[in-house]
Amino acid sequence: MAESQSKSNHWRFRQLITGPEAQAAFDLLRERGRVERWGHAARIHLDRQHDERVVVLKGQVLLGDRTALTRGDAFAPPPPEVDPDFEALAHQETTIVILEQEALRESVESLVPERVVQVGSIFQRRELSVPLAPLLRTSASTRQAQAILELAERYGEPGEEDQRVAPPLSSAQLASLAGLDRPRARQALTLLERAGLIRRDRRALHVLDLEGLRRFALG
Repeated sequence: MAESQSKSNHWRFRQLITGPEAQAAFDLLRERGRVERWGHAARIHLDRQHDERVVVLKGQVLLGDRTALTRGDAFAPPPPEVDPDFEALAHQETTIVILEQEALRESVESLVPERVVQVGSIFQRRELSVPLAPLLRTSASTRQAQAILELAERYGEPGEEDQRVAPPLSSAQLASLAGLDRPRARQALTLLERAGLIRRDRRALHVLDLEGLRRFALG
């Protein structure tokens, strides 16, 4: 069973893009979106009838459930029929950019199309990569599932029935590919293992139910 997700559909955008690429991405978002500035404790007015995404560029936003988002985090406000009481507050002087989901995906993908991790010994290095765009909209567990799904389909070998056998990666490498910190990645991996979707050992990463993992990754 997938982990419960906030009604606001928020995610940690800042953990997916770091370094110089992050500033370049934020600059591009400013150009493509609508920049708004809100003062401390102001209620941010959002049009919830359209499929828009909000990225925090500066300051801090408190969502309706009091989840705090900072620079580089993003969220999609739920439609009124889903959560009529939802609100977003500027916890301090805050700058946000609002743009459509497709514009967000295209902006980020044009700068950082893939997440890459190196595996193998120092003498036999190999790079494994997964596309970044599908990871932008997900919770921690579905983001980790999406990264594993991409690994299995790009680099995996057929296993028994609906199984795929992908190269072995450490928890830290899987966390890096998904843009997660290690504690959240460990929780996500434990959830996927308990759901019977994957099994890990030193020799391989076993996807036990490829279609089940695909459904999980879609949230």
